[in-house]
Amino acid sequence: RSMEVQLTDFENAAFTVFVVLVSRVILAFDLNLYIPLSKVDENMARAHGEGAAHASKFFFRKHMAPPVDGSRNPDGYEEMSIVEILNGKGDYFPGLIPLIYAYLDSIECDDETYARVSTYMEFIRKRASGELLTPAQWMRTFVTEHPDYRGDSVVPESVAYDLTRACVDIGEGRRHEPELLGDVRVPELRTDDAWYIPLRTPSIQGDDRESLLARYAGRVAAAKARRDAESGGRASKSGT
Repeated sequence: RSMEVQLTDFENAAFTVFVVLVSRVILAFDLNLYIPLSKVDENMARAHGEGAAHASKFFFRKHMAPPVDGSRNPDGYEEMSIVEILNGKGDYFPGLIPLIYAYLDSIECDDETYARVSTYMEFIRKRASGELLTPAQWMRTFVTEHPDYRGDSVVPESVAYDLTRACVDIGEGRRHEPELLGDVRVPELRTDDAWYIPLRTPSIQGDDRESLLARYAGRVAAAKARRDAESGGRASKSGT
């Protein structure tokens, strides 16, 4: 499933890079992460609990590659915390982050990229261990500690406004929250050198519209004719 968008570009980049690198690790090392679908459903249910990122355990495969010891069940799985899934557990499960580093070493990753990836991995590890708050935890704390909140599960308009304003300021680099991002500081968003074209409300009318539609209709027709010709050529070759 797609991940929830984070408050900052840094967080989004960290999780995106992590997911991409895990996919590369699976392909490069020919790993198997399958577990029964019933356990996947159970993991999803547990993930909805408060503080699940660092307080809950999830079913995960014990051996991502066939174990050297033939007495062990190669398809075994067990409950692990997110930190254990990331860092490793015992002498049988190496962890996703160490595997990512092994992959980077195998492709001779350059030092600058390696350092950037290391920053992302450390950030994700701290989120999983509880050293840093998740956005949900941070938002919950913001609401419950707001002077206008009465502890009745009703979020007043003033609290909702202040929370939204704070999220915008964090995302655009005007507000730093160490409990959320640690030592990472998001640079303030600049628009003075940005290429910005606002959406225009006037619609395309008359001859301009007809010309534009005809042009793109012609492109579609030409592309279809090219595909038909290519498929016909392949069919002719296979027939001979």
